[in-house]
Amino acid sequence: MLSDEHTPHLENIPAYAIGALDAEDVAALDVHLQTCSSCRDELAAYRTASDQLLMSLPPQQPSAALRRRLQRRLPGAQKAVRARLNWSFSRVAVGIAIVLLLALNVFFISQVQALQSQQAQLLDQIQNGQVALAMLSYPNTQSFTIREASVTGSFLLDREYNNAVLILRGLPAIAENQSYQIWLIAPNEERTSAGILRPQPDLPFISEPIYATQDLANFVGLGMTVEPAGGSDHPTGPQIFRVDF
Repeated sequence: MLSDEHTPHLENIPAYAIGALDAEDVAALDVHLQTCSSCRDELAAYRTASDQLLMSLPPQQPSAALRRRLQRRLPGAQKAVRARLNWSFSRVAVGIAIVLLLALNVFFISQVQALQSQQAQLLDQIQNGQVALAMLSYPNTQSFTIREASVTGSFLLDREYNNAVLILRGLPAIAENQSYQIWLIAPNEERTSAGILRPQPDLPFISEPIYATQDLANFVGLGMTVEPAGGSDHPTGPQIFRVDF
């Protein structure tokens, strides 16, 4: 082989050995190495020298920051990060769903409780109305008309069986911290509590039994006042009506 054809390839062998040769020159040198044993020997010598040079350097530990940056670039680390992000999103989504379900449950429970309360009130009024109808069928039942401002109604009294029912319509609305209190009036004008009630806007009238701890024959009248919620030991608020019997 002519020297001028052999020399360029010899000059490229050192760069070829360390992988620093251009792709075009690599292709030409690969073709040359297939037919030139001396260049192959030269390449082997350079590779041995470069390997010995690398082995002669002491190993260096990378810094912790560099190690972390390199580890984050590994495919496995990136998959782990994506998995953690997906898991975090899934937990957030599940948490939101649980909160929504709890809110819906609380709403439905409150609605059911309100409906049950309304049903209980309606059932009480139906039962009290049936008592009033039964009393009207008794021959000894007395009926006293109540008419005071917007309040109208009747007071049914059966002295023989010591039963009484108060039927009212048009009771004004009162504050949440107030209630209506019923009083039985003795001949000396002393008052004895006979129950408390609140107006019910959804019902056309109120039918309320009178609970007396004494014989109703011991009393001469019935009245109603506005009192604090839960009632009072004696009348303290304005009188709504009074009926004498």
